[in-house]
Amino acid sequence: MQLLAEVHPKTKIEKIKKEIQDLSSFDGFDIPDSPLGLPSVKPTSIAALIREKYEHKRIIINQRLLDVNELYVHSLSLTAKAFNLNIAFTKGDKPKIGKEVGYLSSEEAVNIAKSYGVSSGMMISLRKSRTEILARLESNADFYLALHFSGVESIKGLEESFPKIIPYIIVKTEKNKEILSNISQPSFEGSKVRDLLYELESVGIKSVLISSPGDLNYLVNFKF
Repeated sequence: MQLLAEVHPKTKIEKIKKEIQDLSSFDGFDIPDSPLGLPSVKPTSIAALIREKYEHKRIIINQRLLDVNELYVHSLSLTAKAFNLNIAFTKGDKPKIGKEVGYLSSEEAVNIAKSYGVSSGMMISLRKSRTEILARLESNADFYLALHFSGVESIKGLEESFPKIIPYIIVKTEKNKEILSNISQPSFEGSKVRDLLYELESVGIKSVLISSPGDLNYLVNFKF
C-alpha cells in the first residue's frame, strides 16, 4: 500500500525542508493550496523542493478552483508535467482575501490537466448520497481523495473504484485533539491507524493519505 503524508505549507524554507526530510519514510506527499482560504506558500514551490530531493516519490498538489481561471490551470498543468506531479482539484473554502473566480468545475480542470498528460484527480465526499458518489466516480479523473472517511464501512459498495480511491485518514492524538474538535471530519485514534491500514489493504485500497494536524511527530514516528 502506498502511504502519502500531508505536508502543510510553512513560511520558512528551512522548516519545510526539515519536514520533508522527517517524513522521508512515506511513499509520497500531498500539499494543500491555501488551506481554509488563507494565504500560504504555494504548493508548487514545496513540490519543487521535494522533487529535487526525491526523484520518484508521488507528489499531489491539492489545487483550489475558487481562486483561479483556465489560464492558471493550463500553467499549473505545464508545471506538473515538468516536475512529475499529480493534481487533485477541489472547489475549496471561500477566500479570506479578494473575490471568488470559481467558474471552473473539478471535472473541467481534470480534463485540462489530462490533456497535458498529467495524472489528475478530484475529491469525493463520503457524506453525499451513494447515487451522487457513484456519479462522481464515473468522471474522467485518475484518482479520488475520499473526504469524510470514517472506516471501511463508509466505502462499502464502491469496490469497483477502490484502485482509484485514496481515503483521507485524519489521526487524533493527545497533542492535537483540541484542534480536531473544530474540524468537521471523522478522525481515528493514533493507536488504531495501523490496523485500519491492514483492513483497507485487504479489501483492495492501493493508497491512503494520512494527516495529523498539529502533531507532526505522529507522522514522523509512524511505521506500517
